[in-house]
Amino acid sequence: MDAAQKVRDSDSSSPEDIFWTDGESSLDEIFLAAEMLINKEVHDDFGREATATSTFLRYEVKIAKNHENSNGATRASLFLSHEQLDYFTKHETPSHILFPHSASLFRQSTVMNKRRGKSYISTSRDGDIIEIRLHQDDGSRGKPQTFPAEQAPKTVLANTNNNAWPTILAARREMLSWRFLALEPSAMRRSNNMYDPQKISTSGDYLASTFQKLLKKDLKSKFRVSQQLSTILPVSGVRLDTNEIRQLLTIEVKERSGAYLPTRALSDGTLRFLTLCIMAEDSDFEGLLCFEEPENGIHPAKMREIYDLLTGMSVDTHDVVNEENPMRQVIIATHSPTMVQLQNEEDLVYVESVKTKGPNGLPTNTLRTKSLHGTWRSKESGKYISKASIGAYLSLPKDAQIKLEI
Repeated sequence: MDAAQKVRDSDSSSPEDIFWTDGESSLDEIFLAAEMLINKEVHDDFGREATATSTFLRYEVKIAKNHENSNGATRASLFLSHEQLDYFTKHETPSHILFPHSASLFRQSTVMNKRRGKSYISTSRDGDIIEIRLHQDDGSRGKPQTFPAEQAPKTVLANTNNNAWPTILAARREMLSWRFLALEPSAMRRSNNMYDPQKISTSGDYLASTFQKLLKKDLKSKFRVSQQLSTILPVSGVRLDTNEIRQLLTIEVKERSGAYLPTRALSDGTLRFLTLCIMAEDSDFEGLLCFEEPENGIHPAKMREIYDLLTGMSVDTHDVVNEENPMRQVIIATHSPTMVQLQNEEDLVYVESVKTKGPNGLPTNTLRTKSLHGTWRSKESGKYISKASIGAYLSLPKDAQIKLEI
């Protein structure tokens, strides 16, 4: 329930807001699924190490709503109607990992399976009674643990935090690493306490404390961050100022003039680049990064640099996954024609509004994702768009008044 209310960041949000509706009728259940590659080694909340028995998983969950009468008012309550964590064998992998990759390097270093038989988490129904079953990780035929779904405040996966269930724990750790990056200038400008977390937050906070961690691990990381930043901006260096008395950490950027400016004096665009450069250097940063409109605050002439920075943060699927090539995926949402034109055709996903039949049989609108014709996604789904369909992103506006004479 807490998660549902956070989807819409508003005091007036309702759990019903997450369910599809056409204004008159709505669905009573939502279905979410994700296929993921996870780390084999994992630590539980007590620091105990465990090893997953599968690393290529599919997680499914269904959330349903029912209506309760409370003091004469009707309100929606949510319950878990289905949960499943399944695995793919190595034989099944080629038909599911469809993006271009090296089978001998990338796939061999990421996909492992020792599981046989049942799913790790499954759902059983007996009339109106729904139970979530937690199966033993080693594949034993012992009786699974069962949990009544309707009264569950969380999913079973969310409640698993010890090394007795290593694969489920590893899946949970992977999903906890998925982040929606919403950089806030005030957070990026902030100095940090020496005891602050050493991982950049979704708002861009803990920039200085994360940079301090990088310097302790490898002093050369300062030069790599400086070099990356200097290819984008007119700067010649980055350093960490440590105030021992106040126990404050502040990043300072050196201008070409020789002057050092603290983060509180930097522009929004410079702060964005600096944050991404530090994140790219941090090998502890793994998982999925979602970034909405990375072009905000960036000069159009610098779009290529931020595109290169984001693609460089993503895992190289033609190489072995290791500390130098950590498992990262980056998804951006953009309205910028310049950013669209910079994309590799294989990476582009177009979201459009289409007409379909609603639950009541009447026409309504919903969203569909399509890729460019001839790309791997379009071949897999059979649905695609032509370049002419996205002409607004690939050409000058119809009534452009300022344009170069050719």
